[in-house]
Amino acid sequence: MSARLARPGRRLAEGGRFWRGTATRNLQVVRAFPDRIGAGRNQMNKGWLSRLLGSLAVLVPLLFYGHGGSAAFVAATKESADPEVSHLMAKSLKSRQTDVRQAALAWLARDPRAQNKRLIRAVFRTLKDKDPGVRNQALANLGWIYERDFADKTGRRALAAVKKALANPSEHAAALVAVDLLRGSAEKGEYDENQGGAPKEHLLSNPGIQTLVVPLLASRESSLRPELLQVVENSPLLQSLPPVIEAVGEALGDDDLTVRSDAADLLIAIDRKGKPEALAKAHPLLLRALAEGDPNVQIRVSRALNLPVPPRKAAPPVLSLTGEKVSTADVPFDFNYFTAFVQPLFAKKYGGEACVDCHTPQANTTGKFRVMAPKADGHYTVEESRVNFVSVLAVVDRANLEKSKVLLKPLDPRASEGKLQGETHDGGVFWRNQFDPDFRLVDDWLKGAKLDVPPQKQLDFAYFMKHVEPIFSTPGPDGFACINCHSTHAILHLESPETREGSFSIEQMANNYQSAHRVIDESAPGSSFIVRKPTSPREGANGLAHAGGIRWPDKKDSWQYRTLIDWMGKRNLDGQ
Repeated sequence: MSARLARPGRRLAEGGRFWRGTATRNLQVVRAFPDRIGAGRNQMNKGWLSRLLGSLAVLVPLLFYGHGGSAAFVAATKESADPEVSHLMAKSLKSRQTDVRQAALAWLARDPRAQNKRLIRAVFRTLKDKDPGVRNQALANLGWIYERDFADKTGRRALAAVKKALANPSEHAAALVAVDLLRGSAEKGEYDENQGGAPKEHLLSNPGIQTLVVPLLASRESSLRPELLQVVENSPLLQSLPPVIEAVGEALGDDDLTVRSDAADLLIAIDRKGKPEALAKAHPLLLRALAEGDPNVQIRVSRALNLPVPPRKAAPPVLSLTGEKVSTADVPFDFNYFTAFVQPLFAKKYGGEACVDCHTPQANTTGKFRVMAPKADGHYTVEESRVNFVSVLAVVDRANLEKSKVLLKPLDPRASEGKLQGETHDGGVFWRNQFDPDFRLVDDWLKGAKLDVPPQKQLDFAYFMKHVEPIFSTPGPDGFACINCHSTHAILHLESPETREGSFSIEQMANNYQSAHRVIDESAPGSSFIVRKPTSPREGANGLAHAGGIRWPDKKDSWQYRTLIDWMGKRNLDGQ
């Protein structure tokens, strides 16, 4: 019996000796490497050290497990830093190579044995590094620095830097690192508030941090909502704070279905397990969501509270320009599709003429068709769009959509292609036949086409078709275009042209336009995946998973990058 019990311990000890020996040999190789870099004698691949540092960042914790399993790892966080590892860190942080500094900071964030107080000054110095990747890795170290010295000047300085990153969500990459510090993502190697041996004081217990979290959760424009909801989900402390619960309630109205669903699930969890004060805040929010939320949220709340979904309240009617009160809930056509694709056609010039030149309320033109003209900058507001949405119904024949005047008046009465011919129109001919792309947009809308992108998020469609779509179909240095691979992708799903001449169907154009919106960050365009993935390497500290690798050799100076950044600044509606 005793012999059998001894075997696991012997194997563990042997495993520990194996890992310690491997780590020691690697450290001996690496220790001399920074000197070789400084002396210019390095003839090896410049990425070698960063890759080795990354490997050791994983290997060294295994060394601790070899000393006695997870208990030894927890105990190690309480011990002083390993002088050999700290010495290597100090040299690496002074390296002239960006990837070496970045890899060293990544290791330092992961490895408690490397977290020497003498390295803190070097970490703060790298917060001002020229390379953003190095700065962000330095930021990822501020959790353990704050945890270690929260009561003194060093801790206050670390806290101030984290607050600064959270308070500037336009610097999206840095803000995400700060959120990861709050989340305590151990698997990513950043600060873990639940790590064994941590003191009672941690970032989330700081009132200043809590104050910053609330508006970032509450704002519809916040790009950090999804990540912050995860932070709250894993923090009983935040779940007990009424302002945080109210901010989660605001997320129930987010434009993104996933965010709304996550917010509902979080409030349900608080309602079930929260303290009385928290429950008193969460329960009314759930009841309001049950009465007014979107159907997906209503179903979740209904099941959780065992309450029926109440009848949906009728939307307030909108007064059309012909004097009719119309409830948008009674209109079978999609409002999102209308604002993105149909409404812009009212201001589009056809042979020098546009619908809004004659069909506004101020015009003397006869007929029922009346729409509001856009502002001087060519944009509408959401409210104006709702008026136009119900006003255009005056020229829609719901019994026979093909006979709708909104289709036939701009169409050529002598159209020789297709089965439809237009009607006489004082404004002239806008569409030569029913295959004109603009005719197809209106026709598809009347036939039930939908768009998931809400008006508040929509970017200019005309600019997209003229300047952005060619980016997707233009071959890169390897001879392949984005559409060659992304035709099978779920998020950025791109349709290829339906003809060899490169023309797209209306369905393909709408799909590509919608898909592109899934990979943009409106609050920080430069952080959007649509521009980061084609300009980032697949490997390394700054790498992004992208099978296509770097698509634009000129990166941020490429016409593709500049075009996409310009497009992300072109809102479809005012007040977005």
